[in-house]
Amino acid sequence: MIALLLVLAFSVGSFQRPADVVTWSATPVAPTVESGGTLQVLVTAKIQNGWKLYAITQPEGGPKPLTIELATGAPFTISMKQIVAPQPKIMKDENFDLETRYYEGEATFRVPMTVSRSISGKATVPLEITFQACGAGICLRPFTEKIGAPITVR
Repeated sequence: MIALLLVLAFSVGSFQRPADVVTWSATPVAPTVESGGTLQVLVTAKIQNGWKLYAITQPEGGPKPLTIELATGAPFTISMKQIVAPQPKIMKDENFDLETRYYEGEATFRVPMTVSRSISGKATVPLEITFQACGAGICLRPFTEKIGAPITVR
């Protein structure tokens, strides 16, 4: 019985959650924006050593591509096609048996968006980032992290 408890304790301690492997932050380039104007938000991923964060562009049949979206009903608009992403690394990935695109260490994305004319004052840009990470022969399930970037709308 004690041996079983020790095995369970060690296996729970080594469990990796996606939010532990990749941590996200969002910072507006300028903290103040005009109502109806455009806004740039820098979204940064800090990737734990030994792990890969899969990029926005992925071939079919591979890992879930990274997406950066707004929460439903948010008074902002973004287009995935306008996001400026760093150049990903490319390699044959044995987990998927194809060439994948990924980031290691840290990656920052410039996310342009339009602010609705319906808001003013202090606000938070509610971002939902869906990503998948793999490392040491294991792939974590796709996960959605919710973060916010504080801004002031005039």
